[in-house]
Formats: sequence, C-alpha cells, structure tokens
Amino acid sequence: MLQINQLSLHSADENHSTVSFENPLQLLLSCHDKILHFSSAVLTLSTTLQQQGWNEPLQTSAGQIRRYFNVSGPQHHLDEEEHLFPTIISLDPELKQSDTIEIMQLINRLIKEHVESDILWEALDEMLAEQSEDFATMIELSQQFAADSHEHVTLENELIIPYAKNHLNDSKLKQMGADIARRRGVKLPV
Repeated sequence: MLQINQLSLHSADENHSTVSFENPLQLLLSCHDKILHFSSAVLTLSTTLQQQGWNEPLQTSAGQIRRYFNVSGPQHHLDEEEHLFPTIISLDPELKQSDTIEIMQLINRLIKEHVESDILWEALDEMLAEQSEDFATMIELSQQFAADSHEHVTLENELIIPYAKNHLNDSKLKQMGADIARRRGVKLPV
C-alpha cells in the first residue's frame, strides 16, 4: 500500500501545539501541508495503478485520498473564502491603501483557482470511485492537479499568509479562528 498516511504535518521549526482554531493562520498552513501531500499522493497512486492495476491496497489508498479531498479539502476552501479572504478585505474595503488592489486581485485569482481545482478533482474523484483503468488520463489529470495545487499553495503561503500575519491584529485572528470553528461545528472553550 502507498504510504499516504505517513504525513509530517509540521516543518522542523513549527510547534505542534500552535495548530488550533486559536491560531487560524497556522491551521491554514497545516491544511496546506496536507493538500501538498495528498495531491502528490494522487499522482503517485495513478502511476502505481498504471504499473500494477487495481488491487485492495491501492483501493484503500484511493479511499484515503478521496476522503481527504471530498471532506477536508472543501472545508479548507470555505475557511479561506468565508473567513480569511473577507477578513483581509475588511481591512480596506474602500481600496485606499496602495497594496489593497494587488491583494484583491490575488484573492480573486485564488478563488478562481479553487473553482478550477474543484472541477479537476471531480474528474479525478469519479475515475477513482469507478476504479477506472484509463490510467493515462488519470495520470494526466493527477499531474495537472498536483502542479496546480503546489502552485496555488505556494502563492497562499508566500503572499496571503504573510500579508495576514502583518496586517491582522490578534482580535481579528481570534474572531476568524472562532468563526472557522463555529462553521465546522467545533465548540471552543470559553
């Protein structure tokens, strides 16, 4: 079986205890690590399927990948689209600061990429669910999905998250984390 559940969620300089709703930017970065991991895993799975065909261990691996992108992936998009991006936009809704237009353009691009990623994932998900043997198409879609995911995450990690760290105060971050938790049905301690 592919080792897709052997995932290090944190780089050496990150503290595991910082990943929580109380630290929403670190939570988003942790999700990005998982997106990178699972988008690479679907490509590895596709190439392995071409070599071996479907078997029980690869079906299990496909199920784990599908579960991540059908459950956690959409939640992450909502975390950004309903909480992170609007919080950033609320800093300068009248577009008075010089960098606001650039960050708005980037946010619009990222939302568009979420939609494109969802469409690409739907095609891959259908192939995995049906245990398709069109491995060439699966590999092609997986390569595009992995490349797009890596580029997207890089933009968010290098531009959006640092912008948020530099511009959002503790109060806004705390509120954003609480809103994410509430939407996900998690009750935070008071």
